[in-house]
Amino acid sequence: MKRRLVVFLAFSFCVFVLFGGCGRKGAPIPDYSVDEFAFGALRAEAAADGSITFQGTVTGASQNMEYMVLEMQAVDGELCEGCPFLAQDQYRVDSRDAWESEDGSSFSFVYRPAFKGEIYRWRIIGRNVYAGLPEVASPMQTVFMDGVSGALSVAVPGE
Repeated sequence: MKRRLVVFLAFSFCVFVLFGGCGRKGAPIPDYSVDEFAFGALRAEAAADGSITFQGTVTGASQNMEYMVLEMQAVDGELCEGCPFLAQDQYRVDSRDAWESEDGSSFSFVYRPAFKGEIYRWRIIGRNVYAGLPEVASPMQTVFMDGVSGALSVAVPGE
């Protein structure tokens, strides 16, 4: 009788420990923040010949950026506040070709738009080397092509 009680208590303890777990509810969630990156300061400068120089910084795990995609929309006339951004032109940039610094925190590249426009709305999308992590999109910005070298990009709030 005493032996049965000891076996029952030992079995009950094992079942309790096995199904009780450590007290956490749900499956563990991995910490992806060490593999993520974000865009810092971005700017675009128009040249008189119609080309645009894009410069920017990447914060976080910049070594995990596989490539960037520049998306552009030509705007003729007035800017429409609140209008959706519809990319007319996409240009893929291999991040290794665009890095300016050895640590991979700043980049620069030159692009001549395929569609003519007086004003361009643009953004850059970064693709992570890890397929499970989402793409990182910069805020939509605007660059004015008034034929003067030094036309700067302007960030549009709320987009």
